[in-house]
Amino acid sequence: AQVRLEQVVTGTWNFPGVYKIVYKVNGTGDYRTLADNLSTSQTYTLAASPAALGLAANERVTEIMFVFGQAPAGFAQVEAPVLYCTSVGLAAGSSFVNVADVGGVYNGQWVQAVSRWVTTVYGKPEPLPRTGY
Repeated sequence: AQVRLEQVVTGTWNFPGVYKIVYKVNGTGDYRTLADNLSTSQTYTLAASPAALGLAANERVTEIMFVFGQAPAGFAQVEAPVLYCTSVGLAAGSSFVNVADVGGVYNGQWVQAVSRWVTTVYGKPEPLPRTGY
């Protein structure tokens, strides 16, 4: 609840095609479309702040998904995608867990991989350093 999505940089992918990016908001089970008909060979910078998405004060993005449809073996990123977020009210030294998963049908079976990592919040030093002596 204290980390807010601000911007999505899509990166690029090694197979020509199109995809879309969808997201979920807390309290709903439905995906909303952030962008559609994106080229895998082009990087896009997409505004995804609460204001840009028209979210109510009590809404926040809880999931974001890149939907590629059918992709060939060896499909991978060329330039990494990046999610820019802002922490709100998190104390320096606190942390939260990010979770990313990827999945698809391979030989008729659903295959999925999950990655988790911890992000630590760094604060500004207090007092701020003095400059201009």
